[in-house]
Amino acid sequence: MNNIEHTVINILQKFGLSTNATKAYLTLLKNNPATGYEISAQSNIPRSAVYSVLNRLESLSLINSDGGSPKRYIPIAPSSLIEHLNHVHEDQINNLQKAFSSMDLDEEAFDFWHLHGYNSLILKMRESIKNAESQIVMNIWNKDLKGVEKEVMTAQGRGVDTILFSFTKLDSAANCTICYNIMESELRKIFRPKIIMVVDHEVTIMGSAQERDTNRAIWTNNEAITKIASDYIVLDITLAGQRLGIDVNPIVKRIMQRDEFDLENLIKKINSQS
Repeated sequence: MNNIEHTVINILQKFGLSTNATKAYLTLLKNNPATGYEISAQSNIPRSAVYSVLNRLESLSLINSDGGSPKRYIPIAPSSLIEHLNHVHEDQINNLQKAFSSMDLDEEAFDFWHLHGYNSLILKMRESIKNAESQIVMNIWNKDLKGVEKEVMTAQGRGVDTILFSFTKLDSAANCTICYNIMESELRKIFRPKIIMVVDHEVTIMGSAQERDTNRAIWTNNEAITKIASDYIVLDITLAGQRLGIDVNPIVKRIMQRDEFDLENLIKKINSQS
């Protein structure tokens, strides 16, 4: 069995199929139609177990039999298998959502999650970006953007307003809004990598972005924290505008959600009072 087949088996097991079931399916993909005896011999599944495995696969509509004697089995195409698994799990998720919605739960008790480990951080960012409807605002390093670039590009493609701020140079097809273009190797001498992301003015992910299992970050839909996170990014963008000689007022307006917001007038007012 080659590495690709091992990968397929591992993935299918995560969808609830047994090792023997995945072996039988892969065997049929390579040689079909085939009898239970032939499948047993080619897959090393014991003859005492192969027919219960085949019956299970047939009940899941992942293989078909011709009804002869002995039966000969044919698998559904891989594309049909993927579609089948997608529908099954989509239905299960929908049923789970309905069940949870019927429970009397205090949603505010779940508005703050700890993200343990760098992989958990990236996975939660991908999920939040996929769910974005109107706007994504990020303070992010190049190395971390690579982990969510596909999702960011897709969001931009469906019209989500995406504002990317970075101290680093971004090697990405995603549109960088304002960046200092500092090399990461130089920036690491001054700062540790961090991420701040606000989605739809409702969800915030922020914290350390060190590529290790001990990394710590948070996800929250707490309104006060989200406001603080947005203001923090606005401050970074404002300072970058001053240092780089860029008019950031249009960018800040998009983040602040106030059409009447005028950064230049606000600065003039503060200066006149000092």
